[in-house]
Amino acid sequence: MPISALADRPVLLLGGGREGRATLEWLQQHRHRAPLHLLGDQPPDPPLAGAPWVSAADLGPLLTPATVVIRSPGFAPAHPLRRLLDASPVEQTTATRLALAELRAAGLPLIGVTASKGKSTISSLTDLLLQAAGHASELAGNIGVPLLARVEAMIAAAAPVVIELSSYQCDDLMPGEGPQQVVFGTLFPEHLDWHGSLSAYYAAKARLLAAAPAGAHLHVDWRARTVLEQHGLAAVLARHDVSLEWVNRPAGLHVAGHGFADGSRCLLEHADCRMPGLHNRENACLAFAAARRHGALPAHLAQVLRDFGGLPFRLQDEGRHGGIRWINDSISTAPEAACAGLEALQGSVSVLIAGGQDRGYDYAPLAAAMVRWQVRHLVALPESGPAIAAALKASSAVHAAGAPPLVSVAANLAEAVARARQLAPPGSTCLFSPAAPSYHAWPGFEARGRDFRTLVLSLA
Repeated sequence: MPISALADRPVLLLGGGREGRATLEWLQQHRHRAPLHLLGDQPPDPPLAGAPWVSAADLGPLLTPATVVIRSPGFAPAHPLRRLLDASPVEQTTATRLALAELRAAGLPLIGVTASKGKSTISSLTDLLLQAAGHASELAGNIGVPLLARVEAMIAAAAPVVIELSSYQCDDLMPGEGPQQVVFGTLFPEHLDWHGSLSAYYAAKARLLAAAPAGAHLHVDWRARTVLEQHGLAAVLARHDVSLEWVNRPAGLHVAGHGFADGSRCLLEHADCRMPGLHNRENACLAFAAARRHGALPAHLAQVLRDFGGLPFRLQDEGRHGGIRWINDSISTAPEAACAGLEALQGSVSVLIAGGQDRGYDYAPLAAAMVRWQVRHLVALPESGPAIAAALKASSAVHAAGAPPLVSVAANLAEAVARARQLAPPGSTCLFSPAAPSYHAWPGFEARGRDFRTLVLSLA
């Protein structure tokens, strides 16, 4: 839907957060002439000038076929306001879909990136590789800058745009309205409370592939293939009107024992990569697959990987404090992410601090990883810490090892850091990789990571 189609139609913004405010500013810049209202669970603070808040009880006069709802991604399908709107005659869209329509109409090269974990790293690396290859590329979307807020600047720059997309943002995409290039990383269970089921979550991710227009180029992590097929989504990979490149398998771009390779051809050595962990190198392969369609060369990949040490709160080394090395991996919101962190640190972790919002994850793989990488202590945080401890107790790998990690329970993060300092031998490493979201105690992983850093820096 182009902006011209909205000019004279009443608009109801669902959500007044960062994306809702960017949408309102965009509409006002384009001289939207019809009434604008804001719908949410409560009035925003501060209010949105030009979009008076309306309660669900007062919605009646606005629920007409002429009204367009522009929905923020935080409202799950089961949310009462979503269900109310879904049962009404209003047309619904999202800021992501509006922005994509404007950018496609301008003819810009668009690269959409998604994954269960690693999408911010892949997006950032893709953008850096494009810049190294001489493009004045733009990076926006789920990574922090609302896409709609940058549309005018992007059109003026006439350069490739890298768009990070969450499962929430992918969920509404329709066939043909997505980016011409898609980078699709690994999949594992996430956001099940929002989507309602594992199949619904994977289907939402796969909509980015299904939304690619004819002639698009899809760069898909080989390991996502099994998950997609197991959940009945193989059809999106069998499209005959797109080009499909499998990444991270030996026949194509992948991480080999000596470094990065394309088939049997070595591109560069591991020594050129500052980011720790196999998962980060595999993310780099996905980014390079997309960027080399725009002229990026192995030399550019080497340059970027030498300079880029990773994004904040992703295996971030906070230094030595109290005689212990502290690693801040607050981005870890699922067991698979914590497993990747342990692999990246290659057996150097003495104490793991883990736990957060309980989404009912299977922590058996994390229990096995703790044994494999010889973690000596688990400091378990609420709410999911007991579930991680129970997985350790039940793990066959733990029983086979004979010396399972010892478990300590902490009431909060401050107590966990203090406990870890007591347990970790001098010179060892403590990894904070929660393997769970943070929303019950913090607004997001960034706030959680900042609090962890403050606690660590206060140690003598």
